[in-house]
Amino acid sequence: MKLCWLWLLLATSAFAQQPPFRVHLLSLYHLRQVAIVPGGETYVRRQVNGGRQPVRGPLTISAQSELASAYGTTSAAIFVDGTFTISGDSTRPLHLHVPVEISAHNGELRIIGLFPTEDYVAAVLQGETAGDMPPEALNALAVGIRSYATHFRDRHKDEGFDFCDTTHCQYLRTDVSLTVKAAVEHTANELLWDRGSPLAAYYHKDCGGRTEDVAAIWPDQKSPSLISHEDPYCTRVSKPWRSELSRADINRALAAASLQVPPTWDRITIRERTPSGRARTLYFIVGNSQQHTSVAASSFRFALGRTLGWNTLKSDFYEVSGAADHVIFTGHGTGHGVGLCQTGATEMAKVGKTYREILPFYYPGAVIGSSAQAIPWTTTHDADFDIRSVNAADATSVANTAKTALSWAKQQTGLSAARPTIDVYPTVAMFRDSTGEPGWVAADTRGDHIRIQPPDVLKDRLPALLRHEFLHLLVESNAKADTPLWFREGLVLYLSGENVKPTTAQMTPSQIDDAIQSRRSEKEVKQAYAAAAALVQRLDRQHGRAQVMNWLRTGLPADLLTAPADKVAQ
Repeated sequence: MKLCWLWLLLATSAFAQQPPFRVHLLSLYHLRQVAIVPGGETYVRRQVNGGRQPVRGPLTISAQSELASAYGTTSAAIFVDGTFTISGDSTRPLHLHVPVEISAHNGELRIIGLFPTEDYVAAVLQGETAGDMPPEALNALAVGIRSYATHFRDRHKDEGFDFCDTTHCQYLRTDVSLTVKAAVEHTANELLWDRGSPLAAYYHKDCGGRTEDVAAIWPDQKSPSLISHEDPYCTRVSKPWRSELSRADINRALAAASLQVPPTWDRITIRERTPSGRARTLYFIVGNSQQHTSVAASSFRFALGRTLGWNTLKSDFYEVSGAADHVIFTGHGTGHGVGLCQTGATEMAKVGKTYREILPFYYPGAVIGSSAQAIPWTTTHDADFDIRSVNAADATSVANTAKTALSWAKQQTGLSAARPTIDVYPTVAMFRDSTGEPGWVAADTRGDHIRIQPPDVLKDRLPALLRHEFLHLLVESNAKADTPLWFREGLVLYLSGENVKPTTAQMTPSQIDDAIQSRRSEKEVKQAYAAAAALVQRLDRQHGRAQVMNWLRTGLPADLLTAPADKVAQ
C-alpha cells in the first residue's frame, strides 16, 4: 500500500499525468480569419473560466481589433471545444475533437490545440506514417513519439506553446486510422527511459544501412541509446538515390538560405564525414586554387530542401561527383539517421519482431516503462538503513537527518521494522516520473522504501518529512492486514504532532478512504487527512495510546469499523 506525505511541500511540479500538449496548429499559414463548423456537440467560451455557449452553425472568428467573432464581441482569446472542423481561406479543413485556444497576434490568428498525451501521439503517428506500417512497427514508433514529445515538450515554451505542427517538431494529422489508434492504445503510457529521464527518441525514414550518432548531428546531445550502428534490416530493402543539380539551382537555394559561397565555384567536395560516413562539412572550391568556402552539410541539405524540394537531397549519406553545371549526388537513406529507422523497423516487424525487440535494437540500453527506469543509483550503507542516490552529495546531506528521524519515530511508536531504503531523487521531474505522485507530494513510502524529492528542494523541511515517512514505514510494517486506511493515515499524522488544520467537512471513514485513494483534488485530500487525524486523536483521548497502538496490530473493534464518523470515538 502506498502512503504519501504532502503537508510540507505544495505545487513544486506538474502532476505525474502530463498536462495536455499545446500545439500550434496551421502554423505555416498567416490566417486573419477562420471558420468553425460543428461536427457534433461544440461549444465556445469567451474567457478561461467563462460559461460555454453552444455552436449551432458555422462560426467565423477573425483577428479584428484584439479578437472579434460573428457574435460581435471581442476578447483576448476564444476557446472552442467539442467535435468540429476549423479552416482558413487557403487551408484544408482540420478535423478536431480537442479544445482549441484562438488568439490574435499582430493582426494574425494563433490557433493552439490542447492535445492529451495519447491524442497527440496518435496524431503524430498518423502524420509521420499514414498508418502504413506493420502493427509492431507502429507500436514501436508510438513509444518513440511519446518519449520524444515528453523529452522536448518545452521546445517552443517562450512562444506560448509546446510544439508546432510541422516537421520542425513532429508532423501531425488529426484524421487518425484504426491501425494507428490500436498502436497508441496498445502502448499507452509507455516511454523509453535513458538513465531515469525520458529519452530524446529521434526517428527518421531510412538510415541507408547504418544509423547515426546523435552527437554527430546535435553536438550538445549525447546518449548511449542514440549511437551509430549497422542496420541489416534496412540494408535489405533500402534503395540508393541519385540527384543531378545545376549550378544555377544550387546557387538559388544557397542565396535563399543566406549561405555565402564563392560565386565562381566549380567543385563541391566532402571535407569531413561523421563516424557513420555521412557528410559533415562540404567545400565549395574555385578551380585549382586553394580558395574555398566550407558549408555544413546539414545546412546545405536544408537549403536545397526549402527551395528545390525535400527529395532533392534525401540525406547526408552520399558521394559527390561532376563539376560546373552538373553536380551529381549519389546516396542512401532519407533523413538524419538518428534513432529508429522506419524502413528497418518495418522490415523487422515483417520478419516477426515485436516492438519490444525493435525498440532495443534502435535505442540500445533504453528501458521501456510507464515510470522512470534505469536510474543510475549508487547505494550508501548506514548502520540502520540504506540510501540510494544519483549524487553522492545528496546521500551525505540526508544521512544524519535520517538517523535522527528514524530514532525519533521508533521512540514515538515503540515499533520496529525491516531495514529501510531511502531513495533520494536528483530532480523533481524524476521523482514524479518514478513515483507517479502529483506535484504537491514531496515523498512517499512503499513497503520498506522511502522515496523523496531532492534535498535542495526540501531544504529545512527535510527533518519533518523523514520523521513522517519513518512513521509511515513503522505503522505499515506493523498494521494488521485489514486495518482501515483512515486509521493508518490518521495515526501517522497524529503521532507526528504535525499541525494539521481542523476540518469542518463531514466525512465518513469510507469517504476518507476514498478521498485519499482517488486523489481527486489537493483540497479534498487535505480534508480527508485532517478528518482521519481528528478521529485518531479522539480515539487516543478516550482509550489511551497503548490501546490505539494495540488496535494497529490486532485490528479495530467491529463497532468502530461500522460506526459513523461522529460516533467512532464516543
